[in-house]
Amino acid sequence: MKSIIVFLFVATIVFVAFNGCKNDDATTNPTTPTTKTMTLAHFGVDFSEGKVGDPATPLANEKIDGETIAWCPNGSGGGWMTGIWYRSRDDKIYRIGPGDLATITSIDTTKWSSNVCGTPLKNGEIWAAKALDGYVVFKVTAVAADSAAIANGAANWPATVEYKFSTTTKFN
Repeated sequence: MKSIIVFLFVATIVFVAFNGCKNDDATTNPTTPTTKTMTLAHFGVDFSEGKVGDPATPLANEKIDGETIAWCPNGSGGGWMTGIWYRSRDDKIYRIGPGDLATITSIDTTKWSSNVCGTPLKNGEIWAAKALDGYVVFKVTAVAADSAAIANGAANWPATVEYKFSTTTKFN
C-alpha cells in the first residue's frame, strides 16, 4: 500500500511538472505580427503569397499584383530613372504618406490616384494598392531615391517594404 501511495505522489508531481505551466506560458507568448517584410522588384510581386519574382523564377502572370519600375506608371508620364515607383497591376494605388503602418486599419478606395508621377517611392512613406485577390498597404523602408543611385543600382529597381495584406479594405 505504501508503494502505491509513493507511486501516485511521484506520478502527480511528474504530471504537474510537465502539464501544469502550459496555460501560464500561453499568455506570455507574443502574438504573431500582422506585418511582413519583403523586397519588391521589377519581376513582380504576389502579396497574398508573400512572393517576389526574379529572372530565374518568374511569377505566373495571373499571380502578379504589381512591380517596381523606374518611370512614372500613369498620369503625366516621364520620370525615367529619377525615382522608383510601384506599378499596381490595376493602376489602383495612392500615397497615404509618412507614418506608422500599425495604425492603418482600413483604406479608402475612392482615393485611387490617376497621377503618381510626382510621388515616387520614398523611405518612410505608406502606400495603399489593389492586389489581384485583395488589398495591400505597405511602408517603404529602403529604396534608392536619387538618379545616380537608381542608375548605378540593381537593374530590378528594388524597394524593401513592410506590408499588410487583406482580402478586404480592412486591416488588423
